[in-house]
Amino acid sequence: MESPARKRARSMDGLCPMAEQAPLNADDQKSQALFVDATFPVDSVLQGDGGNVVWKRPPEMCDDPQFIIDGVTRMDICQGSLSNCWFVSAVASLALHPEFMEQVVPPNQSFREGYNGCFHFKFWQYGTWIEVAVDDLLPTVRIEAMDQCGNITVTYELLFLRSNDNKEFWSSLLEKAYAKLKGGYGALQLGYPSEAMEDMTGGVADGCQLNVLPSELWSSLSRLLEKGALVCCSNIVGELDEKNEQGILSKHAYSVTGMSQVTTEDGPVQLLRIRNPWGHTEWTGPWSDGATEWHKLDVNEKRTMNVVSMEDGEFWMSVEDFQKNFQMMDVCHLNPQSLPGAGAILKPWQCAMYEGRWVRGMSSGGSIEQKDQYWLNPQFTLDLLEQDDDPEEPSLACSFIIALTQKHQRLRKAANMRIGLHVFTSDKEKAFLDAIDLHAAAPLLCTDGYRNRQEVVIYSRLPPGHYIIIASSDQSYNEGEFLLRVFTEKGNSASPVDRSSMHAKIPADPSFVPTSLPSMDCGRNVFLQFADADEMMNAFELNQLLKELTKELGPLQSSEGFDLESCRSLVSLMDSCGFGKLGWEDFQTLWSKFCSGTLIFCQFHQNGSGSIDCHQLVPALQMAGLYVDEFLVQLVGLRYCQPDRTVSYSSFICCLLKLDTMSRIFHESACVGSGTVTLNYKQWLRMTMYN
Repeated sequence: MESPARKRARSMDGLCPMAEQAPLNADDQKSQALFVDATFPVDSVLQGDGGNVVWKRPPEMCDDPQFIIDGVTRMDICQGSLSNCWFVSAVASLALHPEFMEQVVPPNQSFREGYNGCFHFKFWQYGTWIEVAVDDLLPTVRIEAMDQCGNITVTYELLFLRSNDNKEFWSSLLEKAYAKLKGGYGALQLGYPSEAMEDMTGGVADGCQLNVLPSELWSSLSRLLEKGALVCCSNIVGELDEKNEQGILSKHAYSVTGMSQVTTEDGPVQLLRIRNPWGHTEWTGPWSDGATEWHKLDVNEKRTMNVVSMEDGEFWMSVEDFQKNFQMMDVCHLNPQSLPGAGAILKPWQCAMYEGRWVRGMSSGGSIEQKDQYWLNPQFTLDLLEQDDDPEEPSLACSFIIALTQKHQRLRKAANMRIGLHVFTSDKEKAFLDAIDLHAAAPLLCTDGYRNRQEVVIYSRLPPGHYIIIASSDQSYNEGEFLLRVFTEKGNSASPVDRSSMHAKIPADPSFVPTSLPSMDCGRNVFLQFADADEMMNAFELNQLLKELTKELGPLQSSEGFDLESCRSLVSLMDSCGFGKLGWEDFQTLWSKFCSGTLIFCQFHQNGSGSIDCHQLVPALQMAGLYVDEFLVQLVGLRYCQPDRTVSYSSFICCLLKLDTMSRIFHESACVGSGTVTLNYKQWLRMTMYN
């Protein structure tokens, strides 16, 4: 009879299948209490080895399994049959910092006290650390062997990532948790170390080619490692996993785990320590394990470098040979939140992080080539105040990193948009670059065109000053969410621009300024003409009144006018008694705001169209004395703009009155200085269903 736990594991939509069946026994009864992750996706890579994959828990594979043995180190990581050296090399780099591993691999998990078959890991996703829980069922292959006595012994060998010690399982379970995050083990086939490094640190990863002078590379690596950066390298020449003459594999990622300058009889030599995530197959050239160059080194210096002549996947090589054998380098830059408790040894970046959206017609202005709309894209200030503290490069420059990341593309199952970054110089007094500014300006820095990538990065240096960052996609109709991160040295900063300070240079059209709006005295006569016997007016009566009062507004009559629904909105906003009607005092307030809103609208009304462009909303609302930020602009655009991204006269008046009324209600209801409002259920319903 198959145990319920095993049957349940096999029946969950084919997830986490357990290939072997056994009669119900004491061990199976005990296993019923162990966690089974029915959501873990199983894919084609688990059909390898003739489909003979056996899912086993560590206690079924060995006696006394342990989560971590003697701490987490880079030597605990050996790649399995997956082509995921990009992930494994990133983990090897991560293992250099125990504080990293405690964040990603929470300690105090074990197969002993409290063991229930569930293990927890944490990964960074779009500005937030999320927890991923998995069971400890791991894919293995069954190995049968015959001993000297002719007895057959059965063991189970892990199919994927494993430790050098066959009783240690943290790395195997970490790989399973990451596979769950990405959509299965198959999703880990081929990739870039930068992605894994970001997911496990919250840093910013950047790729670069190693086509600089060796002295510049050494200086750059020294600064990077000083800041706690994770560094991976790869040889992109040749066929996949093909070895060159000195043992370096093609299309394969390695980790840079250390550096040291040594003194020999021939002078100083700059060495880099590299690790192959396979745990074997090393460099065989100069300074490799057992090479004659080590004989030229002082014994104490060699001992300090912890040089071990064994096939463990780690080796030393000169910086010159490093450049000859590796063409690409992936670097993950860190911040204090990525590297808790770094102390004085490491000097990580300061990080500012902002979430934003591209909304069609409001904050999606398209590429820099679309001059008339490009200024609408989200803008951020970058203030560089203090130069780098680098005695080797005493230049008046400030280093920074800008990373623009598209959010949730994998979850939305949408193709990445083509995105880009541009950096402009700006006057400190001007927080925002408008259309006229950008027509005349050229960017100081930019990404390499618009890239179809989840993330694009600028890593550079500029003199102290005030700069503007613009995040954009290549088409103005694109919509999506993004995360912008700016890494700077201490003393420098970045922030979103204050949209309330924006005054777009859009010329007003003075060709029509209404002079025929009735005065308040005349307005009372018209009010009484349309009001009921109690001198009250409902939405239908207000609709008739507004048709009468606005019939002389000339070009504005080309718009759709104030329909019954618009009048219902106006009544609900101005109704002080809650009867669904306006008295004379309510109408006085309405008419005063109506007239001032009409005059503002006419300042921006153009071409006799009876509407204004949505880009003119900001200065128009500011003219009415309302505070405007990007969030508000997007809401107004979504609610009141027409399909052609224009706002009609009646929509503008309704928008203006609603903003004014809701702002007043908030400030009247908020506790002094608190910035918050407390509502009971009936108050909430009144505001949302009526006002």
